Amino acid sequence: MNTFKRKALSTVVLGALGAAGAAHAVYHDPNGLGQALIYPYYSVQTANGSAFNTYISVVNSTSQGKVLKVRFREGKTSAEVLDFNLYLSPNDVWTAAIIPTDSSATAGGRLITSDTSCTNPAISASGIDFRNYQYVGDGLGNGLDRTREGYAEIIEMATITGNALSAATHNSAGVPANCAILRGQTVATTGGLAGNLSIPTGGINGTGTLINVANGVEMGYNATALSNVSSLPIYAEVGTEQGNFNQAENISVVVANNRVYRSTFPATSGVTAGVRAVSSAIDRSAIINEYVLDTFTRSNTDWVMTFPTKWYFYVGAAGTPESPFTAPLTTSGACEPVAINFFNREEAGAAAALEDFSPLPPGTPGSALCWESTVMSIRNGATHVPSGATSGVLGSVNTVPINVRTGFQNGWMNVAFTGTNATTTGITAATTASTNVITGATLATPATYVGLPVVGFMVRTFNNGNVNGTLSNYGSAFDHKYRETITPAP
Repeated sequence: MNTFKRKALSTVVLGALGAAGAAHAVYHDPNGLGQALIYPYYSVQTANGSAFNTYISVVNSTSQGKVLKVRFREGKTSAEVLDFNLYLSPNDVWTAAIIPTDSSATAGGRLITSDTSCTNPAISASGIDFRNYQYVGDGLGNGLDRTREGYAEIIEMATITGNALSAATHNSAGVPANCAILRGQTVATTGGLAGNLSIPTGGINGTGTLINVANGVEMGYNATALSNVSSLPIYAEVGTEQGNFNQAENISVVVANNRVYRSTFPATSGVTAGVRAVSSAIDRSAIINEYVLDTFTRSNTDWVMTFPTKWYFYVGAAGTPESPFTAPLTTSGACEPVAINFFNREEAGAAAALEDFSPLPPGTPGSALCWESTVMSIRNGATHVPSGATSGVLGSVNTVPINVRTGFQNGWMNVAFTGTNATTTGITAATTASTNVITGATLATPATYVGLPVVGFMVRTFNNGNVNGTLSNYGSAFDHKYRETITPAP
């Protein structure tokens, strides 16, 4: 039975993806190799008196050269804080780090790299500071401290051929042949890219590492990979927001709950069909993960939840969002309500009375995720667990505290999205062909993807302090698990 099920699933998925040469369809790649990568979180915030650094890597696992858009966004409204183009030769790896510009609490983030791969513009040896140009005047604060946490996206815009590939390829000394011809404002028309751009092919992967040396913790995660984002080159010169998900295909394939959905999306109310397709590929109705708050190891837990397409949906009058988002943007954020159920490791909590739960039900303070990249700080009232405005592990200020029952030192939680648009209109396709891979039943009714497009992970620490002269603190990261709700189901 299991063998049959796997074969049936493979056959249906290949058909949905258009294995015979049909149009591209964007999908969340479970193998971690894609055309676009989403890094759910970077941080240089301070926790326990010491600042984090964030290391970023991107790997070209193919035999083709590529030009990528690298973009960092701050965590409150997804305002762009740094954007440049990166060239990877075949089998190349690019690495960089995000550090604070200085030791003050108001310092911004800075990107540094010792990597030799070509970038446009060139990154100096001292690095390049993150910028606040796109969020000044939005009412949420103009300071560079907003750039201290957020997320990143890296999108393959095209493969490179001919002179461009030769220029980006490393020689025996490990240095590209000629980065100069790949730089400038008109590289595609008068520079080294002219006539040397071809269709993107995917195959990139990456990791993020949050490290706090003084605290003795390091947490690594894999970037979320999206494949088949575009069947055409989407190259954009530097100095523009282009080369983003607005240019994605209008078709997605989603495998969920023993079903395969292939949907096409309309462009409506200022939101492109491509953004809707990308959003459907990572749309979830609930998030599931664990927490650890053990007193003996003075453990803490944070959950990172990032909505990488949320900013595209704020196109209406006075910032009224398009579905699936519900809440308008205010000076307190665009707060999407959630319902939270928590349990300890012995099942307690599931049958508890409502007044035993905190946060309170949706619609009351503390039960919403307000930022594009929100850190949920799990708390239980223990003396070693933080009670202030920053999160316990990451030192995030874009945080919401969630209090489980006093005495609950470990367990798991279910966080469900309950906003009006998230639970009703969702992301609705124009057409959908769906198949139940167990029964073979098919349906040709437009699907509605219920929930919100979200990515992220849980981080936890074990703080043993100095044990026999050795700092014995530990940290780790674990991807979220998700519930997906798509209606109707075949």
